[in-house]
Amino acid sequence: MLDIELHCHTRYSPDSLVKVPDLIEHARRIGLGKLAITDHSEIEGALLAYELAPDLIIVGEEAMTKQGELLCYFISERIPDGLDLDEAIDRVHAQGGICGPSHPLDPRRIGIGRENLLKYGHRFDFIETFNARIRDAGKNEEAAAIARELGVPGICTSDAHTLQEVGISRTRIREYTSPQDFVAALREAELIPHYSPITASLSTRLAAVAQSLGFGKS
Repeated sequence: MLDIELHCHTRYSPDSLVKVPDLIEHARRIGLGKLAITDHSEIEGALLAYELAPDLIIVGEEAMTKQGELLCYFISERIPDGLDLDEAIDRVHAQGGICGPSHPLDPRRIGIGRENLLKYGHRFDFIETFNARIRDAGKNEEAAAIARELGVPGICTSDAHTLQEVGISRTRIREYTSPQDFVAALREAELIPHYSPITASLSTRLAAVAQSLGFGKS
């Protein structure tokens, strides 16, 4: 079985200071079998990480569509900002990748919302049904209920912006052979949810300030 972190950020996101080599080392130390790097509107850090640790890294992106944010996995080309959700999904699938909405019902962040979750649900490969940074547990529970209603597998993530958050929440699946088999494995996954500390949001704000002051990427 593989413990997987499916939502984390590096210094290639504007609100994180995590260095790619440090992230790889930390992921191995805490026993993760796979790590999806999902920087905001960027895959450069994920591609670098894949070069350094191809056995560990899933190249991903948290893309910004017109309707809200979309987690994309197993991609090789960045999904541009501002696409309609249908087109973004098409572009991910054209690369052989898979995708689903992040924190879809969280009013504090740019989730796609209930209406779009129901409208596009048949097109998603998965739905993020537990996000460790959501403060209203009911939003996670509602997303999980909708996923069950739609018959779409759920994933459990940390949405880590700091090293300390990585792996707080995990999705545990069997070994898989392809992105499509990954989706099949998700249907039998064990979700291991834990909420991140309140200080996680403060760390993100401080990282965003540091980035705006010109701290470089690594």
